[in-house]
Amino acid sequence: MLRILLLLLLCTLFSCRNPQEAVRLDTHQLRPTGEIKEFVLDTDVRYNCFYLYLFKDRDGREYLSFLNYRTNQIYFYDWETTECILKLELDAEGPDGVVLCSGYYVKDFDNIYVTNYAYPGLIRVDTTAHIVQKIPYGTTQDGYEVLQAYTPSSSPYTAPVIMGDSIYIVQPPFRLFPIGQTPLSILIDTVRHRSVSLPLTYGVLSEKEKETNYYGTFSRIFDGKNFIYSFRVKEDIIIASQDHREIKQVKVTSRYMGDVTGVQEDTEWGPKQNLELARYGDLIYDPYREVYYRFAYPKVSLENDMNWWGKSIFGRKKFSVIILDKDFQIIGETLFPESIYNSYVFFVREDGLYISRDYQMLYGNQSDDYMTFERVELVKK
Repeated sequence: MLRILLLLLLCTLFSCRNPQEAVRLDTHQLRPTGEIKEFVLDTDVRYNCFYLYLFKDRDGREYLSFLNYRTNQIYFYDWETTECILKLELDAEGPDGVVLCSGYYVKDFDNIYVTNYAYPGLIRVDTTAHIVQKIPYGTTQDGYEVLQAYTPSSSPYTAPVIMGDSIYIVQPPFRLFPIGQTPLSILIDTVRHRSVSLPLTYGVLSEKEKETNYYGTFSRIFDGKNFIYSFRVKEDIIIASQDHREIKQVKVTSRYMGDVTGVQEDTEWGPKQNLELARYGDLIYDPYREVYYRFAYPKVSLENDMNWWGKSIFGRKKFSVIILDKDFQIIGETLFPESIYNSYVFFVREDGLYISRDYQMLYGNQSDDYMTFERVELVKK
């Protein structure tokens, strides 16, 4: 009889657990290797952590590219030699003028896209700084005027997804339209010059989530089959089919996180609180190991005797990375040491995940004359 009672008790306990927790085995972890890749910067260069990409040319050679801070200069570095091979200086005015770049994305040397706040569309340029193509956003089939405020960035990762003649871009939640009717993504047909609203909207957020600061900030990736969205203030990730007609939500919760719906107070301490509140970050796909990484930022307390304006570009003091398998099940989570990495700057290579070590929020012994990245490897426990 006692055995039966114990068995019933165990069954009750397991049935009350969160389904995600019940299958969470934590069989894997991310391990910093100590292997550093360093790139020397010119004295007038300040790389912008929100616009940095790794890509390959037609021969498979890899390059690192970034937008020089508050300029129209795009730098290209050879990954193997770490040498700067090209400094692309875009005109602000004239027939090839792009005003001031508000965002950019490079898929390869044939597909370099920039945006600005003056032209409502994407501008494709070549490696001689000439404009090759202008892709207007326009108005969708249901009367939605595509917002020109879209800025492609690497963090939050909102780069355009290019499939043949179609380009998928995201939309910010500006209140020109009811939030429940504002699509997260737009499909642009570059041949027919028409735009299509995809059916997933900001209505996917709960009322509590909409009350938080930066509720509309999310990253979006395409893994070759699905579009995946990771909101800053939402535990669930959203997995959408290519046409966004099939949607499912999967809870991906960090063990180091508390409530992510905390509201930032509108005070002089706003920038500091923005760096303290618990938030989720980018979700990226590792095709070499068929796993996903979701960055998470636990709540922290920062010093009061420091000016925190502008410090957000250096990342967060504390972060973890949740590891998901190809079925979106959590298989591990790694908490990284504090005040070392800028987790807003990362990319995946065949030999592992690379994360920036340029954490300069507190301006310790680091230098802004270099870009440094550490290779992190995925290992079984």
